[in-house]
Amino acid sequence: MKHIITILIICSIGFFSCKKDDNLIDKDKYIYDIPAVKLTTDARVGAYYLNYVAADWAKVHSDTSLLGKPYNAVTDAAIFPQQLNWADEGGVDYLIFKWNAAATDNSLLNAFASRRTNQKVKMVIDFNTAHLSATNVSPLSGAKLQTMISELKTLVTQHISKDYYYKIDNRPVIMLTPLNLSATTLTSIDFKSVMASLRNEFAAIGLNPYFIGELTTGWASPANFDQAALASMDALVLTTWNTPDFDRWWGFNSYLDLNWKNWTSNLTNINVEFIPCIFPGYNEPSATTQRVFDRSEANYLNYTNVAKGNMGKNSMIIINSWNDFAKGNSLEPSKKFNKQYLNLTKNAFKVQ
Repeated sequence: MKHIITILIICSIGFFSCKKDDNLIDKDKYIYDIPAVKLTTDARVGAYYLNYVAADWAKVHSDTSLLGKPYNAVTDAAIFPQQLNWADEGGVDYLIFKWNAAATDNSLLNAFASRRTNQKVKMVIDFNTAHLSATNVSPLSGAKLQTMISELKTLVTQHISKDYYYKIDNRPVIMLTPLNLSATTLTSIDFKSVMASLRNEFAAIGLNPYFIGELTTGWASPANFDQAALASMDALVLTTWNTPDFDRWWGFNSYLDLNWKNWTSNLTNINVEFIPCIFPGYNEPSATTQRVFDRSEANYLNYTNVAKGNMGKNSMIIINSWNDFAKGNSLEPSKKFNKQYLNLTKNAFKVQ
């Protein structure tokens, strides 16, 4: 009992002490209000487009498309025209299509190209290196690199050279993913060497693409990645900002702002543009470890202001996603929200 009393007295002295502990973090440095950012020129807005098929619609969804049915944009000719009209309404400049050499990937690109009429929204291809099967033992060089070059040149002929493909200052935008290689394939791709080869091959056919490297992660520091790989790109985007962490969820916008300022500062030093990636909300019923990011006008406008405050020289923004209803982060008009987030997006990123 004597020991317990002594401990209580010591704790009480510490509890009632008025002296400030200089080792404590000042929360005002990492939890703060986000100021409104008014643009003087339009931002360049892109959104990831998913090729939704029956297996995707079979998942549990917190919301669904305003189209009112499980759709397949490849087999249903009416889907793309409506979606492209909506994209124009929301000020979306391009849709991003993932390409991994599958037949379905090509079918989706062809469907977009054949069903786009007078809409303004354009295409960007996100080239995934996974199908090239690069490993530490058999890296992306030699025959594998030639395969990649050949595939990209075919895509140039089929889509990248067309008027419906998105360009910045006449430079076609091409995304490459993933830059964050797994622990088992860390040396499978020498991006500095690969990008030098790609740029030479494109220069030979009169093209100078604007390459965006995609990191399929979030909440990471640039110090965690190969600086030569980052420097080989024209721009970088990190795509995943949902979080199971309570602190980051509670102080979401200011934590995000601090993270993005770190990325912007580091990438500026190597002449690479940072592209903020945002979502309208997040609610993935099947992912029990994730925290729901409520859809509200206030939340989304704060998020857009963080993004506007951290845009690079080309004022690029990417939205994840156009139509991933399984994660509840879709921009496409839905049964619950109709066109609300299209309107909010256009008002936030286009000069009114």
